[in-house]
Amino acid sequence: MYDDTNEAIWQQLWEYYQMSAPSSLSQALCQLIAEYATVEADSQRMPQLVTEFLDREVRYHRQVGKLHASEALTTEDLKSLTRKRSIAIQDMIEQAKGATVETSAGEIARQLLLAECYQQVQEPDKVVAHLEKALADGADEPLIHFALGYNRFHLALESFGPMVELTDDSTNDDLLTFQMACLQAVSAFESALTGQAGDSEVYEWIGRVLETAGFEEAAGQAFDKADDLAYSDRTDGEPAAVYHGLEGDLLSTRPGQQMGPITQEEIEEFGKLLEGKHDIYKLELEREDDEEA
Repeated sequence: MYDDTNEAIWQQLWEYYQMSAPSSLSQALCQLIAEYATVEADSQRMPQLVTEFLDREVRYHRQVGKLHASEALTTEDLKSLTRKRSIAIQDMIEQAKGATVETSAGEIARQLLLAECYQQVQEPDKVVAHLEKALADGADEPLIHFALGYNRFHLALESFGPMVELTDDSTNDDLLTFQMACLQAVSAFESALTGQAGDSEVYEWIGRVLETAGFEEAAGQAFDKADDLAYSDRTDGEPAAVYHGLEGDLLSTRPGQQMGPITQEEIEEFGKLLEGKHDIYKLELEREDDEEA
């Protein structure tokens, strides 16, 4: 039975990878979930849950494709399908919450499945919580660190972006809190760096977050590094594309350029807090020290 379940997982995952609608991040996370769910043969529940989740996702995206191909497509059709999908995701969340797993790998798979489900229903605070739990349980995977950075950034924009945008009413504390949340996202992105193909995309995201938070100089350094690595990827072979296609919805909610530059005092405050954790940010501190010398 276990071998049959494993085979079903990989078959559903293969179909999921053939679809263009899911984000490359979701596809990669689902592969990681499948790997953890099938690594130890004494746990049955997680392979079954992962198979069911992938089956529902494949059917949903297949139905979306059929609707878009239909000349009789209506907005109500899409709304109905979206409602049904939301109900299915909530059902998977409840099943995963109540699942009893027997192995550490199975528990990591459970946490990652919950994170992916919450990502599909746009609840970044819960995504962050389950990704952090998976990391605490020993899943030190670059992909998980990247997903954590992405969702921390999403959460920062959702929680603090509107306050920062309203500069007439916002306080300095609002801005500092927003910047700190962005730097926590950058810290997670930095943990996703591997020294291999794909790092250029991670540095690109680091640059986006730093730029959004008002750290223009540090952002420029990250973008320069991304450009250098992208050129290297192009000359050495095909670059990884796990993180492509994610920025549209997220950056459309970014605060405007009304925040203004951060002060030297704020730089020093952040630097003390992040000492030893934030390599790119330390470059910014060193640049400021050189200018004062």
